[in-house]
Amino acid sequence: MNSQIDEFERIMLDYLKGGISSEDMQKLIILLKKDNACREKYREISRTYALASSSWFARRKERNLEQLRDTLNFHSSRKHSFFRKISVWGSVAVWALLIGCSITCFYLYHSSGQEVLAPSYCQIEIPQGASSKLLLPDSTIVFLNGGTVLKYDALLRHQADREVFLSGEAYFKVARNVRKPFIVHTGELNIQVLGTTFNVASYPDDAEIKVSLVEGSVNVYTTSDAKKNILLSPDEQAVFNKDDKVLFMRKIDASSQAAWTTGRLVFVNEKLFDILKSIEKKYDVQILVQSRKVYTEYFSGSIDANLTLDEILSYLDVDNKFMWRKKGKTIVVTDR
Repeated sequence: MNSQIDEFERIMLDYLKGGISSEDMQKLIILLKKDNACREKYREISRTYALASSSWFARRKERNLEQLRDTLNFHSSRKHSFFRKISVWGSVAVWALLIGCSITCFYLYHSSGQEVLAPSYCQIEIPQGASSKLLLPDSTIVFLNGGTVLKYDALLRHQADREVFLSGEAYFKVARNVRKPFIVHTGELNIQVLGTTFNVASYPDDAEIKVSLVEGSVNVYTTSDAKKNILLSPDEQAVFNKDDKVLFMRKIDASSQAAWTTGRLVFVNEKLFDILKSIEKKYDVQILVQSRKVYTEYFSGSIDANLTLDEILSYLDVDNKFMWRKKGKTIVVTDR
C-alpha cells in the first residue's frame, strides 16, 4: 500500500506543477477510481496546495506546515521535498491584515462521457477594514479589498477555462494564456480576458458593478445575454446598473480606481455619498446620511488611507458644511 501511495503522491505533485504526462494522468484517474486512500490523499494535497497560495498560510507557515505534515502522514523521506515546493510557492503572497480561508474539495466527476478531475475550491474571505494579496495557481496576482469573497479552483491552471467567483472588490493582474480564458463571475456580470490588468468593484449592497481597465482588453457581458457585451480599452469603465439591468461604458482614469492597492484613496469628481460608502468598507463603520448636501457635493483628491477616520472626514469636509456624530461604529452625517 505504501508503494502505491508513494506513486500516487509523485504523480499528484507532477499534476499540481503542470508537468504530468498523459500516461501518468491515466494512472492518476485509475488510482482515484479504485482506491479510497488515494482519493482521501487527493483531497488533502489539494487543500494543502490551496492553503499555500494565501497570505494567511504564509503568516502561520511554520505551525501550519507541521500540522499539515501530520495530517498528510508523509514519510520523512519524501515530506521535505513536497513542503519545500509548496512553501516556496506560497511565500509569494507575503502580506495581509487578516483573512479566513475555507476549502471544499471533490475528487472526480463525469463530463461529456469523459472522466476528469473536478475543481478543488478555495474560498478566501477578507474582513471589512482589511486587505490581502493572493497568487492564484495560474500565476495571476489578485489584490483583495475589505469585505471581499473570492472563490477559485486550487487546480485552476489545469481547467479549460480559468474561472473565479467574486463578491466585493479585487484588482487582477491576469497571467496571459491565449488557450485558456480567465473569467471573473460577479453577480449578474462576467468579465473575460486572456491576460490583462483591471479592477472590479461588485459589493452586494452597491447599486452598480464597475469594471475598470488599466491595461490590455476585457470583454464584459451579462449573465442573461452574452451578445450584449462591451469590449473595454484602457481607461474605460463598464458599469452595470443592478436595478435597470443596463450595461454601459464611460471614460475614466483607471489608475485612480485601483489606487487602494497602494494604500491611497483617490477620487476624481466623485459624489461625496459614494465616497462615504467606500470609507464605510475601509474603516468597518456604518455611516448614516441625514444630510441633503451630501448628495450634491463632489470631491477630487488623493487621501492617505493610513490616516485616522477623523482625519479623513475632516479632509473631506474642508468647507465645514457638515456635522459628524459618532456613537460606537456608527457615524451620523447632518448639515450644519
